[in-house]
Amino acid sequence: GPAGGVAARGFAAGPHGYAAGFARVSPADRYATATTVRGSFHDWNDFGLGWYTNHPGAWIAAGWAAGSCWYPCSWATLDDYVDFANGEPIYYNYGTSVVYQDDGVYVDGQDAGTPTEYYNQAQTLASQGTQAAASSDGDWLPLGVFLLTKNGEKTSHDVFQLAINKQGILRGNFQDSADKVTEPIHGSANLQTQRVAFTVGDKTSPVIETGLYNLTKDEAPALVHLGPDRTEQWLFVRLKNPATPAAGAPPTDGSENLFE
Repeated sequence: GPAGGVAARGFAAGPHGYAAGFARVSPADRYATATTVRGSFHDWNDFGLGWYTNHPGAWIAAGWAAGSCWYPCSWATLDDYVDFANGEPIYYNYGTSVVYQDDGVYVDGQDAGTPTEYYNQAQTLASQGTQAAASSDGDWLPLGVFLLTKNGEKTSHDVFQLAINKQGILRGNFQDSADKVTEPIHGSANLQTQRVAFTVGDKTSPVIETGLYNLTKDEAPALVHLGPDRTEQWLFVRLKNPATPAAGAPPTDGSENLFE
């Protein structure tokens, strides 16, 4: 990138600032991007039984029935599962409720520190989840399957399957659907602020962040932190598998590259 090396394929730093293209994005623009990107996706057999057989290093929750990871998670389901203290969702709308301005980051008008401090918070949150002992045999709630893309893009090959446990630990899988590269996801959510951060594989960068409430929406604003001085605004687009019901709790069966 013009201000330094690019840490990951597909991400580029701004020429002088923290976030190239970091600006307010309207719901209509997010919807338009999501509709186009979603329409270009065709790998609906991902994360089925055959898929896990062919990806032995992938993360999977014991007891999930085939296709459970595709179930969309509503805020009511997530709130009931985690039991948040206040039960009120917090929406992380980057460029609006979360802004980088005058060498500071502000969340709902409150000073959240310098961009470096805000990055360090995200990195710590992701690291805490990576280091947490969270067995796949435990109780996990699927958050769904998403593409990650830039606003205005027409396609994406970056697929994220996400799940959370009651302690706020995040697990799942990343797949580059073009190169068929698959790596596990590790991270966590702060259950007070509802801020989420995670990394892919054994890498510590990029750090991807969003909010838990965001992940209950069809279009979820997100940040990609390439480093303490390089952050970009991206978008999670929920994928809706035609074979998966639109609502309801996922069943169990009663049994046990982007970052090159």
